[in-house]
Amino acid sequence: MNHTDRELVQRWISGIPYEVAFWRSYYGNRRRRRDLFGWSLYGRECDTENFDMQAFMASMRREEADPLVLDVGCALSYAFGNIADGKPMRVEYVDPLAPFYNEILDRYGIERPRISFGMAETLSASYAEGSVCFVHIRNALDHSADPATAIVEAIRVLRRGGVLYCNHFRNEAEREGYRGFHQFNIDEEDGHMILWNRGMRVDVNRMTEGFAEVEVSRTAGGRIVAVLRKTSEVPRGTSGASAGARASEMLMATVCHFHSAGRSAAYQFKRLYCTAGHRMMRLMPWAVLDKVKAWAGRKQK
Repeated sequence: MNHTDRELVQRWISGIPYEVAFWRSYYGNRRRRRDLFGWSLYGRECDTENFDMQAFMASMRREEADPLVLDVGCALSYAFGNIADGKPMRVEYVDPLAPFYNEILDRYGIERPRISFGMAETLSASYAEGSVCFVHIRNALDHSADPATAIVEAIRVLRRGGVLYCNHFRNEAEREGYRGFHQFNIDEEDGHMILWNRGMRVDVNRMTEGFAEVEVSRTAGGRIVAVLRKTSEVPRGTSGASAGARASEMLMATVCHFHSAGRSAAYQFKRLYCTAGHRMMRLMPWAVLDKVKAWAGRKQK
């Protein structure tokens, strides 16, 4: 793992308090939790913008009785419906913060599927290559430590003809002022999916050329939807080290990060700061909250 990779992991670690505090405050506020469950699609037909999930699952079931679907980086939104073509899907909810999220579900007695631990950047260490028919990533790819590697890993675990479906706000890191997990932007340019931030830019269509077909579009609301269909096996070395080796390197980078007394103290302070901040934010009306976030984003630039 080079210096840049270690920096990406450290930035991701520093965003954990923000994300955990967000969901604790959300589930701890009954009104917000009710709103969340009102638009959650759990227990309902899957609705994937700009992609016919019903037809896709019908075709997959003709080849396999119970194909596996992953909702990667799912957090606690349950925004991905688990019924398609009138039948329940075998969905596994995957997130690197699973221990924190499951504790929140247990604390409030929420009847929702528990989350499995897994990182998008090391997905093939948890799932065999060719074992998955569909990977859903919504508002999460831009939260990962290394979204380019996450895309390759997601395609790697897909069967041929399987689909990686990405649905994200456009240029979210810019809007959020690069706070917390918001370190990368996703955009569309001339039909290409673009990952970028202040220090990097990746053309996903070109990166996956030879093993995936990419279709990129914008929704009526301006969100970026990318449908990546696997056409052949991902060549070895495409995403650098193997998933197992990468997981070990990320573990050691994490240990090194917290071995520093200063970083450990900063992390604990951020936990307290984010917890207090998010609890206050849950008391604000949506319109006021949006104005506060817009102001904070401008201050970051």
